[in-house]
Amino acid sequence: MLRYVRKHIYKTEHGFSLMEIMIVLSIIAILSTVSMPAMRGFAASRRLKSSAQSIADTFSYARDMAITERTTHLVVFDVDNNRYWLASSETFDVQNPIASAGRVAAATTTQGGQPAVSRTGGVMGIAKPLNEGITIAAFSTTNNGVIQNLTTGVDYVYFTPTATSVNTVVYLRNVRDHFIAINVEASTGRNSIQQLSSEEIQTLGLGNNL
Repeated sequence: MLRYVRKHIYKTEHGFSLMEIMIVLSIIAILSTVSMPAMRGFAASRRLKSSAQSIADTFSYARDMAITERTTHLVVFDVDNNRYWLASSETFDVQNPIASAGRVAAATTTQGGQPAVSRTGGVMGIAKPLNEGITIAAFSTTNNGVIQNLTTGVDYVYFTPTATSVNTVVYLRNVRDHFIAINVEASTGRNSIQQLSSEEIQTLGLGNNL
């Protein structure tokens, strides 16, 4: 009986053989190899959507501030460096739009002589880069039926105190050649995000940067 117990304990504590461990590791390696491209694709897609949402939020913020502070606000895009920032009519020079980066509006005072508090004070002129691997593929505006496409340089979207803007589309691209469009409607200043299909990308010529 004692021999049986000792033999049984020995088998129980024997564990896995080297061959079994090697098989398990091989299976893990194969699964990792197969799933890695999908994981990279998911991460790239997530960064693309996150960048698009951040721009859309900045558009909404600029629109709200234009209405609240009764001053035209703008979102300026540095296409070459894939960054953007908030500006106002007080800090923006249409002849040199990139100069508004890092420039804040002059402090104002109330009737009582106290400094006026502005909700844009902490974000005005602060350039925000896009997520890693995300680029501005094109910046498209429509004025009086004339479409202008920008793939380099600096351009902007403005929002007036009456909530109007200019028809604008900002096209973002990730490293897997997926595209998202952020649209701004001229009559309302509201924006929307659109994931582009392969057919739409081809029709727009985005693979060739318009």
